Amino acid sequence: MSPSPLMPTVGGATFGKCNAQDQRLFSVNAGVSSLEALEHASLLMNCINTLSFMGAVDDGNQATAMRWASHYLSEMAKALIDDVTLGLQHAGEGDL
Repeated sequence: MSPSPLMPTVGGATFGKCNAQDQRLFSVNAGVSSLEALEHASLLMNCINTLSFMGAVDDGNQATAMRWASHYLSEMAKALIDDVTLGLQHAGEGDL
């Protein structure tokens, strides 16, 4: 089976670690087109690149906020990419 660019996300990826047990607070919703998920991940990565650059050249208090924002946005982008990858693996195994 060849995966379609419209193959949906599977909803298996999580992000936003919290508490001592590293419980995840958020997850990717199942059923979103993988193409749209990857487009959103690309937009998040653009924001991350901008914020991380600005945080690297700024010596003020805003640099810390930009670095943390980059960190949290990168978790979101990674979860989207991980979920699309899970979908591709399932499609390759014939599960979809």
